[in-house]
Amino acid sequence: MERSRRSRLPWGIVLLIVALSCAIAYVAALIYARTADSASFTKVRSLQIDSASRVEAVSDGLVVYDGSTIRKVSAQSLDGWSYAMGVGADFSASDAGVAAWNDRTLTLIDGSTGVTSYSGSMDETVLSARMGQIYTAALLGPEHNSTIVLMESGGRRVDSITLADQTVVDYGFFYNDKLFWVMTLDTNGTVPCCTVSTYRPGRRIVGQITDSEQTLYRALFRLSQIYCVGDTYVKVFDYNGKEKSDLRTLVYGWMLADADETMNDDPLMAYVPTGQYDASGEMRDVRMVRGSTSRTVRMPYACASIVAKEDGVYGFSGDGYVMVAKLDRQKVDAYRLNASFDQVYGVADGSIAMLSSGNTFYFVSLG
Repeated sequence: MERSRRSRLPWGIVLLIVALSCAIAYVAALIYARTADSASFTKVRSLQIDSASRVEAVSDGLVVYDGSTIRKVSAQSLDGWSYAMGVGADFSASDAGVAAWNDRTLTLIDGSTGVTSYSGSMDETVLSARMGQIYTAALLGPEHNSTIVLMESGGRRVDSITLADQTVVDYGFFYNDKLFWVMTLDTNGTVPCCTVSTYRPGRRIVGQITDSEQTLYRALFRLSQIYCVGDTYVKVFDYNGKEKSDLRTLVYGWMLADADETMNDDPLMAYVPTGQYDASGEMRDVRMVRGSTSRTVRMPYACASIVAKEDGVYGFSGDGYVMVAKLDRQKVDAYRLNASFDQVYGVADGSIAMLSSGNTFYFVSLG
């Protein structure tokens, strides 16, 4: 009995060993999470743009409005085109081009050349517009009793959709821009009802999706199916509006931070907890979802912006780091950027991050 007591280690030593083990594990995890901190991206180019009041990212660069002129900036070469739009204008940009408006005047600009294909007056105040490869959609006021006019790039009208007593949440083109969709919210009933309607311009309505279980806030259109993202589920439908119930995903408590827009039937979607999404610069837990595959990772640094691109997610922190997470692995790489920034616009083709600090715009190669 006496020999057994003597063989035991004192509790103080046991606690010390446990504490040292925990410390070693913590340091190892820290080193593992930040193994790439010593590396940095050195290919950084900058451009001064004064008074940039509106900026939108497209796949090959940025479109900027400075209060009087709209200009396109290539992420690769930093050159582009400019168009004098005047004071008080607004715009939306896509890979097809730029739709700009000022009161009732709508102007369509080719995204590559900067050449104007149409400029004219609409019947009502233009609330917003979207330009596709074939058609352009213009949302005309008033806001809760609006009309969407569909027109060819040269200005010829092909369709008009009246949306009485409905609020337009979003709209756009899909199926190689041959079809049009609009998401609306009807609050007249006892339960708010979201509807996604699809149209073949100039012909007829193709399909309709109605969801009274939740509030929809995003729709992703792919080659053969539609992803409707709500505050509780992601539901997948075919083009006729029939749900593929086996593909329904529960996302309650998570907000969609970003999704890749490539033509893929299984888009990569990046979710963060609602509390982190609402708190500026505090996104750390990222849930990546593609089809039936899901992986949640923790970013080494709190992120101010999340970008989903191809097979991974980029997280940008306010203290100058970019983190790269991949769906097929748990490890997150972190790199220091050789540029300070307060705004992230996206990642262009060629893995070029587009950032800004004040009037200085940075284009950082992440390759």
